[in-house]
Amino acid sequence: MQDITRETTEVALEKAAKMICTLKLGLCPLQEEFFLGCPCSCHEEIIPWQCWIRHLKDIAQAEVA
Repeated sequence: MQDITRETTEVALEKAAKMICTLKLGLCPLQEEFFLGCPCSCHEEIIPWQCWIRHLKDIAQAEVA
């Protein structure tokens, strides 16, 4: 049951990140407060919503700690 919940959470997080990215006109979270950095070095194949997922996960970790 926990695996289904984790999978559902990941899908929801991806959808949220894509929505945020769209609202931010496709920009990465580089200018956002508390942005801890890109998950990997930036290049043409990086999709900005992937960075939003990382940013949201970092925020969640900070809240838990």
